[in-house]
Amino acid sequence: MKKYIVLLICLFCSSIVYASDWAFDASGLAGIYYGVANAKEETKYPQRIIGRADAMLKGEYIFDNDHRVGVHASTTIMLREDDKNRSEGEYRLYPYLIDKSKLGEFYLGYTYNAAYMLHKGAKDITFLKVDDSNATYFLSNHNWDNGYKDTLYATPKSTAIMNDGRAPKVVYILPLDEDMKIGFSYTPDNANRRGMVSRYVDYEEPEDGYAFGAQKKFEYNDNKFYTSLGFGVFNRTDKELSLGFNWEYKNFNAAIGYKKAYVDGDKNPISLKEVSDSLPAYFDNYRESEAFNVSVGYKWNKFKTNFAYLNTAAENTRHQDNLLLWSNVYSITNSVELYAMSAYLNNHGESTSDDNRGYAVIGGIGLRF
Repeated sequence: MKKYIVLLICLFCSSIVYASDWAFDASGLAGIYYGVANAKEETKYPQRIIGRADAMLKGEYIFDNDHRVGVHASTTIMLREDDKNRSEGEYRLYPYLIDKSKLGEFYLGYTYNAAYMLHKGAKDITFLKVDDSNATYFLSNHNWDNGYKDTLYATPKSTAIMNDGRAPKVVYILPLDEDMKIGFSYTPDNANRRGMVSRYVDYEEPEDGYAFGAQKKFEYNDNKFYTSLGFGVFNRTDKELSLGFNWEYKNFNAAIGYKKAYVDGDKNPISLKEVSDSLPAYFDNYRESEAFNVSVGYKWNKFKTNFAYLNTAAENTRHQDNLLLWSNVYSITNSVELYAMSAYLNNHGESTSDDNRGYAVIGGIGLRF
């Protein structure tokens, strides 16, 4: 019941409401989507309806024009047809404290790390996303599985550093000038279901994580360029490096992202053998891997289109993913949008003959608030 209450609050809250020195804000997108999928091998849901609402809720106390402090919460409400594991839908709530001033932005709670926040890589214009993609709602990926009792990430799912997911953490983003930001975050326990780290990995050291990020903006005539750099250290032995670049010119944009992950030392090696039925060999293979993505997009008045591609590969095996998304959005009004999307996914297992090629065509309507 509480998920429907939150959804109603999101839909009917005004854009910004002020009460004395307090400001309240609710914004997001609620939609229903229908997809038809076809795959070479097993497809979980050849035809499927997805109902999803994403919202950002904010409550802030305003000290002055340059300083405010408050509580933010990112929410997701989702209903997936014929999903036996979540027959009543899925509800997520990630609250965190935030303090914003001339000294920077300070976060405490369920938020992403600094490297993730400052990352500039390929993007998608719909809820499917190219990084940490939701395309698996319609097309199964044998390399990605984060169930209640089983975990498998034989390949990475993002070019951004997100191995601590939204586990509770401390984040500080410091603006060096108008065009340059740097950030740092610390996560006491980075094993989080929304991240990639499995709680079942037998680490010898405490499961904490550190992430560093930087972002730089350049402008020339009508061109805007963004670059980003990220570095993360998890569980003392797992290290990751990310790079990103984004170019915006009037209504056109292009972006590229890259991530390299590696294990430093031999204390916590990759699981080469099956641990249990729910933890197969190489279930943590993403810890030594590479990911690359690219996207291009354009906007004509009320219509937007975007192409995005993600490639991932693990060094120890032939596990690999190729994900291609073509997304189109038409804004009927400022609040109502139509969606037409197509997705192609080919994921390989340990041998090149073990692959799953499939595609999905998805349409929907969304209400932006």
